[in-house]
Amino acid sequence: RRRNRPKITLQNWGHPYTFRVMAADGKTPIYGLLLKPSNFDPAKRYPLIDSIYPGPQVTRVPTRFMSDRYTAQSVAELGFVVMIVDGRGTPLRSKEFRSFAYGNMGAAGGLEDHVAAIRQLTPSRPWLDGDNVGIYGTSGGGFATVHAMFDYPDVFKVGVASAGNHDQRAYLAIWGENYQGPFDDKGYEAIASYHNVRNFKGKLLIAHGDMDDNVHPANTMRVVDRLIKNNKPFDMLIMPNVNHGIQGNPYFTKRLWDYFVVNMKNERPPADIVLAKSE
Repeated sequence: RRRNRPKITLQNWGHPYTFRVMAADGKTPIYGLLLKPSNFDPAKRYPLIDSIYPGPQVTRVPTRFMSDRYTAQSVAELGFVVMIVDGRGTPLRSKEFRSFAYGNMGAAGGLEDHVAAIRQLTPSRPWLDGDNVGIYGTSGGGFATVHAMFDYPDVFKVGVASAGNHDQRAYLAIWGENYQGPFDDKGYEAIASYHNVRNFKGKLLIAHGDMDDNVHPANTMRVVDRLIKNNKPFDMLIMPNVNHGIQGNPYFTKRLWDYFVVNMKNERPPADIVLAKSE
């Protein structure tokens, strides 16, 4: 039996705002959350950031009290509104909803549905800046982030893509075989994240750990190669001795925060913040 337990309270915590909008097909409901900073002021206008993981093996929107394992609330606290939404292709819905992803992984977990959600959410919420939208994700979320920046350059202006499995031919065979279908070189090549690189015109930080034990860094280098060949400016971070858990690395977290603050708020972040003890 525990005695003298301290009283735990939630101070200055605003619960996430749940929403229901229509997918890009105009008929399928999709669900999501908007996370606001604890000092949210409805009289202000906030940039919107999409925190994405496209599945197709898991959902992204929590159905219970949400831990911050994907850094979403910490990003919101910097003066953003963060959106989390499950597009078509994610599980725990109908067979038709889930099957949207099969053979269609280039849609990046219903990325078009994320765009549809943004376009439906912003008109009725004057505190949401639909012209200043960012996106970030790791692993499959990194894959989806690059797709977003290249496929929808007029929507997504700033992105941070980490440890992305950008080309399923360079990733675990079981992933593509489960969710894209039997291997076909042309079919797998067609869903790679980098094909519309010529359209890219925003700000992109692309990151990878050189000891990634899940997604080989060659995936990121394929995106880098296309960016260079198309004379596109970008930012890159390769982290020595970091595995697939780059999203939880303190230095990377600080770089992700700073990238959005600089490029979406035009502010200079404090230089003396250290999230982990230096060696």
